[in-house]
Amino acid sequence: MALEKNSLSILLGYVVIMLCQILAQKLFWSSTLLYIVLTIIGILGTGLLLFLNHKFKFQNQIEKDKSPATAKIILWGLVGTVLVIIGQWLTLHLSHLLFHTPLFSNNTDQFLTIFHQTPFYAIDIVLTTPIIEELIFRKVFFGNLTAYFKPWIAAIISSTLFAFAHQDGHFLTYFVMGLIFEFIYFKTHDIKASMISHAGLNLIVLLCNGIV
Repeated sequence: MALEKNSLSILLGYVVIMLCQILAQKLFWSSTLLYIVLTIIGILGTGLLLFLNHKFKFQNQIEKDKSPATAKIILWGLVGTVLVIIGQWLTLHLSHLLFHTPLFSNNTDQFLTIFHQTPFYAIDIVLTTPIIEELIFRKVFFGNLTAYFKPWIAAIISSTLFAFAHQDGHFLTYFVMGLIFEFIYFKTHDIKASMISHAGLNLIVLLCNGIV
């Protein structure tokens, strides 16, 4: 029962966030305030999901193992950032070699364009999106599904959904990124580690392509 309450509450919270974002896009489509409004929705949505995850507590099979100290969580989070950057680079070039896909992600290009127009949007890129996606794809679709499937099967399901959710033609890249985030979560038994990895990746991409 605790598993269902945790998973369903987070998923419903995510649906609410998506609906609010769709509504904001319709109301503010031609306004310069659009991405400020979307960022505010992201901040409020992140708070909502964190609240729901705390209110409907559930420790899945991954989280039941002893979690390392905060320093180790941060360290593994940083290691995960490095691993996912390497994984992203390798898969982008492999896909380009085999399938002639572009070396640059359309999603990343869009985020950077928005950032240049609205720097406030960096909060969404570096903070709210990583937290929300880790709670959905790693906590719910990976961690909580280990109650029904072996971890490797749950990882494939989660990574596949993660890749489809980004749908910009780089399925392999997002699939591998998902697997790396899941490895960090599995290794540390703490979702905060994969959140750090995800946020670190987005920050480095922003710094390397958006500011420099």
